[in-house]
Amino acid sequence: MSWTLQELFARKSVRVYENRPIAQTEKEAILRASLEAPTAGNMTMFTILDITDQSLKEQLVTTCDNQPFIAKAPPCPCFFSGLSALV
Repeated sequence: MSWTLQELFARKSVRVYENRPIAQTEKEAILRASLEAPTAGNMTMFTILDITDQSLKEQLVTTCDNQPFIAKAPPCPCFFSGLSALV
């Protein structure tokens, strides 16, 4: 099995967060890496919002199909796709 498939099958989501901040350099590296994802025709039709306001994260719990872990996430990057990102 290829390395890529091994990594995909071994991947898991962990939605339990430590109560500690993430260093700005680490956050920037993660966001930079997300910008490297391939897009059709190199059209980056997405927007990334880094939600840090606790009241907004709590609103997202309901908006995002009642997922309480969102309110507990120290950083809460939200990815939006669509043509509006081109405007």
